[in-house]
Amino acid sequence: HLSIRRQRQMCIRDRSKRIKLLYGFGFSAQGIKDGLFQIFLFFYFSQVLGLGAGLTGLATIIALFFDAISDPLVGVLSDRWKSKKWGRRHGFMLISAIPLGAFIYLLFLPPSDLDQTGLFLWLTIFTILVRVSLTLFQVPGMSLGAELSVDYNERTSITSYRVMFVALMSTLIIIIGFVVFFVPSEKYARGLMNPETYPKFAMFCGFLIILSIIVSALGTRKVIPLLPKAAENQVKFNLKTFFKEVAMMFRMKSYSTIILYTMVLYIGIGVGTVFTTYFMEYYFQFTETQMALLPIASGIGGILALFLASILGEKFDKKRAVLYSTIAFSILFSLPYNLRLLGIFPENGEASLILIYFVCILFAYMFLWIVLSIVGSMMADVVDEFELKTNNRNEGLFFSSMSFAYKCTVGLGYFIAGVLLEIIAFPKQVGVEDVPIKAIEGLGFIGGPVLMSTYLIAIIFLIAYPINKKRYNEIRVALENKK
Repeated sequence: HLSIRRQRQMCIRDRSKRIKLLYGFGFSAQGIKDGLFQIFLFFYFSQVLGLGAGLTGLATIIALFFDAISDPLVGVLSDRWKSKKWGRRHGFMLISAIPLGAFIYLLFLPPSDLDQTGLFLWLTIFTILVRVSLTLFQVPGMSLGAELSVDYNERTSITSYRVMFVALMSTLIIIIGFVVFFVPSEKYARGLMNPETYPKFAMFCGFLIILSIIVSALGTRKVIPLLPKAAENQVKFNLKTFFKEVAMMFRMKSYSTIILYTMVLYIGIGVGTVFTTYFMEYYFQFTETQMALLPIASGIGGILALFLASILGEKFDKKRAVLYSTIAFSILFSLPYNLRLLGIFPENGEASLILIYFVCILFAYMFLWIVLSIVGSMMADVVDEFELKTNNRNEGLFFSSMSFAYKCTVGLGYFIAGVLLEIIAFPKQVGVEDVPIKAIEGLGFIGGPVLMSTYLIAIIFLIAYPINKKRYNEIRVALENKK
């Protein structure tokens, strides 16, 4: 009952900061994986090992077919899972730890004698295994966040902790990579070109991933008795019921607007993720030290978002806060590239370049993390609306769709990035001095107008989102009366 759930929330809130910290810490695993994939994976297989950019993107697309099965399956299973000891979510989170860490390591350990086909198969198989293992943690973990509170603003605070740890650990792992592992040597003037470093770095990352998940799952275990349980009379899983629930989800304007916004947003993020290393290495020609400095902007942005997301969500309400923040980060991320295209940005090597670029992306990341924090909170509100319509709470199913949207559209973004690299005829395995000027100019056009337009297009889909604080309170009252 909702009244019982309120009592549970009061018990959880008594130790809320500790619970939120431990909960968010588990998503360090996602941050570490994101840091690896954003900066190192595509570059490693494409520029270091020589796998064609198109094949690199295609491997990610193939993995999406497995995500299409694993994400909703894990979501539905965790919604219906019954365990007095581990509840609905914690068991799935725990069993993901060791496989995820191990597969991350093996992904960066291809045999040295593989040809193009062999590299493609290795990347495809272990990308699938990494993503399925991440699903076992991510979907139940996101669902757990929605269960920790039914308060309209508190939910944004919870998701902010999750997003902050993703941002911080992604930042930290990139810095460690550049400062500790990918250092220049006599043989490799650019540390990123050293193939022997990647497996060692991946092993280190795999260990941290295992540690973070185990600490989080065991640290939040005490709240299991206070969380909602699977309904005793819940219909058993079957395809007919599953597709009926999915169809009902998409008929809800609140759900369809969020998922479409998220998908378009993540397409842009996917493209930007792949090109990040290309932008730093070839377009702005930052040194390894500067490359290590830049991710700090993401971490600082995550910390600022932790405090500002709830404030903005309460001041403007959630939808408007997301719309304003999307416009802000769209402009800020693309500003250095657009200014350079206009001929009014510092040239490579100038002292002011790194400072201006750092400030732009710091505030861009801050607004991006605010968006992701509030959107997660909005989806939790949609789950309540779904419960009012159906008498079922399917956090796992809803957040599995968000997880799949993230993987699907980021994966699609990776594929599009591979195509864009082919379009601008960017060469493989070459130094900065050997890249044609037209290819460099192509990078600037992608970083500026292309990505800014993609982010702004996402706004169109969110305008019709119908749940504000007043509507949410009406849903809460209706649920209370229903019980």
